[in-house]
Amino acid sequence: MKNHIKVNGKLLQTNKRFSQLKNSQKDWIATELYKLYHDKMKERRTTRKLPPEHRDTVISALYDQIQNREIWIPYDEVKIYTFSKTTKIVKSFKKQFPKLSEEIEAEHANK
Repeated sequence: MKNHIKVNGKLLQTNKRFSQLKNSQKDWIATELYKLYHDKMKERRTTRKLPPEHRDTVISALYDQIQNREIWIPYDEVKIYTFSKTTKIVKSFKKQFPKLSEEIEAEHANK
């Protein structure tokens, strides 16, 4: 029981890994991560990886949503998961929003 804490009468594992979550929880987290990251990319008008300060705001927003759904997982696990998916997210942005991507690329080429 050294890796557990009691919160609101529930026993929570403090060293839980992302892989230990239920598939439905993993799928929901992945979907939300893609939405948040894509929204931030649209806001910043970029087709590349976000700089650290913007990436951290995405991770924090995602972690807040995870806590609201009462999914317990350490912040570091969410951060590691986000880093592992960043390249896929950027590629999916270009596939999901081809016209917007071309527009943004053209803007940056003209500068």
